[in-house]
Amino acid sequence: MAVRIVFAILVVLALLGDARIFLYILNRLVFGSHRDEHSPWNPLIFIVPPLLLGLTLLFRPVDDWIERALETRLVERFTPDRFESIDWSLLLAKIGGAWLIIAAGVGCVWILERIRANSFGEMTLAGTHTLPPEIIRLRRAHVPFAWLRRLGAHNDVYDIEVTKHELFIDHLPQRFDGYRIAFLTDTHVAPILRPSFYREAVAQVTRFDPDLVLLGGDFVSFNRHIALMAEVLLHDLHARDGVYAVLGNHDYWSNADEVRAAMEARGVEFLTNRNVTIVRDDDRIQLLGIDEIYRGTPDVGAAFENVDPTLPTLAVSHHPDVIDLLGGRVIDLLVCGHTHGGQIRFPFFGAIVVPSAHEDEFASGFHRVRNVLMYVSRGLGSIPPLRILCRPEVATFVLRRGHRT
Repeated sequence: MAVRIVFAILVVLALLGDARIFLYILNRLVFGSHRDEHSPWNPLIFIVPPLLLGLTLLFRPVDDWIERALETRLVERFTPDRFESIDWSLLLAKIGGAWLIIAAGVGCVWILERIRANSFGEMTLAGTHTLPPEIIRLRRAHVPFAWLRRLGAHNDVYDIEVTKHELFIDHLPQRFDGYRIAFLTDTHVAPILRPSFYREAVAQVTRFDPDLVLLGGDFVSFNRHIALMAEVLLHDLHARDGVYAVLGNHDYWSNADEVRAAMEARGVEFLTNRNVTIVRDDDRIQLLGIDEIYRGTPDVGAAFENVDPTLPTLAVSHHPDVIDLLGGRVIDLLVCGHTHGGQIRFPFFGAIVVPSAHEDEFASGFHRVRNVLMYVSRGLGSIPPLRILCRPEVATFVLRRGHRT
């Protein structure tokens, strides 16, 4: 009985391990490392599942050999006639047993990692302070039981979460103490969502009364929606020091020139591998943009050209994997999107499909990497229009003069 229980536990862990291996390949290779609309690794989506299934089916020969061993007395297991009964199934059982141990080990590591993550949660980084968010529900919940909604039985697509963060910068000039920044990204404007959804997001930005609005790309998914995007997203979107943007991979796939033209006609200024200086009296801060890493041409050197290292530096880029290109450069706040926070999260396991070479490490929230403080927004839009345990986000930041510690 004990052997059977151990075998059953190993099988369950191995099935989790199979899922984790597939997600690793999906996130890092298929979604996380390509510069074309169709990744050269796409065939792995169709090759890996049958391969994993075939290896998993070899658990059956393992089970058969365990059953034989349990039914045979110990003194009879090593008699000549027992060895004569060994056939090709033993080879399959050996392969299945080896895969059972490997996959169960991967599954066990995944479980332990999730226990650690859920136990400690997201640590507050020095220099950041996050206030309770405001939730704007544009559609009544269809599931009446809150405990079921907490388990994911609710589509969050119309529940906008306005996150509120304070950022303390040691060398922030006095005139910029209290400076307000709003960040929208991954809007994926399409008629499948109500126009009022986008207008409410813009209204939340307006209520925040920002000094600066940053837009992180993926404004549309399809060329035919560019005009709609300009109408519902950019109408009445403004800030005292301007609205600045970078393109996302979907914008390039749709038509980068048309997206830029439509947005520039509404007063948006693009920061493609360049920087600007924002001035308040004699005080200054710097803002730079780095192009999208899939279809764009990120040029960190050009983006940092003539940047003064003694001044606070803000930056915007579409994909959080841009962090790998920055080396030892200093950025006081880098805002990114692209991941959608995983878009569909599961209780305990969290975000499982995250298109990044870092998988869920940079799925959302604050991250300090070397000399860069990065914030990854869950974004606003959803293609397809489904969000589970992952609300669309309007991110807001207030800069404060003071020590990080």
